[in-house]
Amino acid sequence: MLKVHLICVGKDKDAWITDGCAHFKKLLSRYAEVSWRVLPAEKSGSGLSASEVKKREAIRILKALDKGFHIALADKGTDLDSHGLARQLENWQTRCGGCIEFIIGGAYGLDESVLNRADLVLSLSPLTFSHQLVRLVLLEQLYRAFSILHNTDYHK
Repeated sequence: MLKVHLICVGKDKDAWITDGCAHFKKLLSRYAEVSWRVLPAEKSGSGLSASEVKKREAIRILKALDKGFHIALADKGTDLDSHGLARQLENWQTRCGGCIEFIIGGAYGLDESVLNRADLVLSLSPLTFSHQLVRLVLLEQLYRAFSILHNTDYHK
């Protein structure tokens, strides 16, 4: 079974996001083993610039990466529609050795070092979402992609 691992910066602040992520994790369990690791965000009152915050978070992210295909989420990444994501997911399953890691940055996004380390930089939308909401949107889109690949009613 495919392993999908999310590496995220910062805690969920809203119960409805946590509940939504748990819901899609359960739905995805028939297609993939989903897990996530939440890394601490830099303290907002530390007086650091956005660039310095991203650099510090990048150190933790890069240490947390494991084997597999690494996909960083960023607004300037590759755009895919739902069917394109499904095709890519099918492709990644054969190329990744059974593990895909999605990287979601904190409030300021991802440092260039993380984007450069990724096998792919993917955009979920040209819109800007909170880093917590990105987790929910990503899980929903992964479920939609698997639904397309398995021709279930969810996507119709």
